[in-house]
Amino acid sequence: MTSTSTPIKDNSIWIFVSLLLFVLLAGVILGPCKGGTTKHNSIPKEAVYNKKTNYYSLTSEGIYREWYENGNLITEFPVNALGQPDGYSKKLNYLTGITIMEGKFLNGDRDGLWKFYFSDGKIYIEQNYKSGNRKKQLWIQTAELGNETGSFHRYFRSGRLNEKGFFDGGLRTGDWVRYYPDTRVEEKGSYENDKKVGEWFYYYPTGAKEASEVYSDDGELIARSTYYPNGKEWCLVRKGKEPECH
Repeated sequence: MTSTSTPIKDNSIWIFVSLLLFVLLAGVILGPCKGGTTKHNSIPKEAVYNKKTNYYSLTSEGIYREWYENGNLITEFPVNALGQPDGYSKKLNYLTGITIMEGKFLNGDRDGLWKFYFSDGKIYIEQNYKSGNRKKQLWIQTAELGNETGSFHRYFRSGRLNEKGFFDGGLRTGDWVRYYPDTRVEEKGSYENDKKVGEWFYYYPTGAKEASEVYSDDGELIARSTYYPNGKEWCLVRKGKEPECH
């Protein structure tokens, strides 16, 4: 019986297998795992490396810390007996070491005033939290925490105020105002349980009124008026009626 394979086919298979073995060996020899021999000398030898984040982490003497692969400390906070953040926490820029976030944890929850900064260290957001006070239901994974409680301030990089308002258990409440960079009002109104209520006003950068809205106590839009930059009414839209536009 004669073989059905050909020299060309057999050679192709051996070439493929040889290349595959070469790639695997090269990866072992030339690409040592980070967190092993390439660990920066400022990172404790006990720190564990996470390939997904490029962070090393270690909990020692009740303090949790993270380091970036370049050796810079990026996270530090105390932990309680359950391993939860509990105490003053800070997060640092992985290149410059500038603080970009700081505040207090209480049994794993943010509590009290937290400050967030631009990459150059200028203040960006001041947000208050209250441990355990959650009214907002978070059904999907999100960056929101749900226990924001108290005053909220956001700033432009120039230091001027961009927006201010209040939260209650993660829900916007009370009076909110947003400003243009030159301090003129961009929009203002009130929230109740994270819904707009009452009258809301919107303005052009010149300060002229751009629109106004009226909401019910349940957050339903009842009427909206829009205006031309010269102040004349453009359109009036009311619930259940045809728009009146000029």
